[in-house]
Amino acid sequence: MNGDAEWRRWRREIFGEEHRVRREEPQFTGLIEAARRQPRTVERMLRAGLASADTIAAQAFTALAAAGLAPADAVSILRTALSRADGEFRIRVAEALYALTRDPAWALPIAGVLTGAPSELVRLDAAVALAGFPPSTTLVRALATAVRDPEYLVRYRAADTLLRWAGDRGGVDGAPALHEKITGPAEDAWHAAADELTARLCR
Repeated sequence: MNGDAEWRRWRREIFGEEHRVRREEPQFTGLIEAARRQPRTVERMLRAGLASADTIAAQAFTALAAAGLAPADAVSILRTALSRADGEFRIRVAEALYALTRDPAWALPIAGVLTGAPSELVRLDAAVALAGFPPSTTLVRALATAVRDPEYLVRYRAADTLLRWAGDRGGVDGAPALHEKITGPAEDAWHAAADELTARLCR
């Protein structure tokens, strides 16, 4: 059995059928139990999952980090995966690296996805993921650019992350004037919203 086929079989055993994993948030209880019993097998299979660019393999490293069960060379494994990752997979690998190291610089690959991914769903995912990192000048700029994105939901999520960084827990829904700016079709209003949000964080 080749590595990809072995990974798919093991993935089903640990996380369930693909249609269920897609429909629901993946559950990591089985993974944690397996890591306690057979850590080398788990590491080998997760390496295979990363080689297949499977997002759930990257998320598994985040779960193992939270449980204190990550492989000793997890950072090296993930850095190698990140070097060839793109899209949603790149976001999940960067999140796993942050979970392991707490180095906020791992937000930068996600910011790159936010400003460069062709898929609006992936850009949306990146805007949401950045909320889990501390703000920085570079991230604020990337999210401000995303507030001017052609797609409304990307603008919304980027604005929401910026508001929450500014201490506004109500988010976009609690800021009607700002919401109106990013909802409308006028690009000038999007620019005004981006400038307003940047100013809040640069006071």
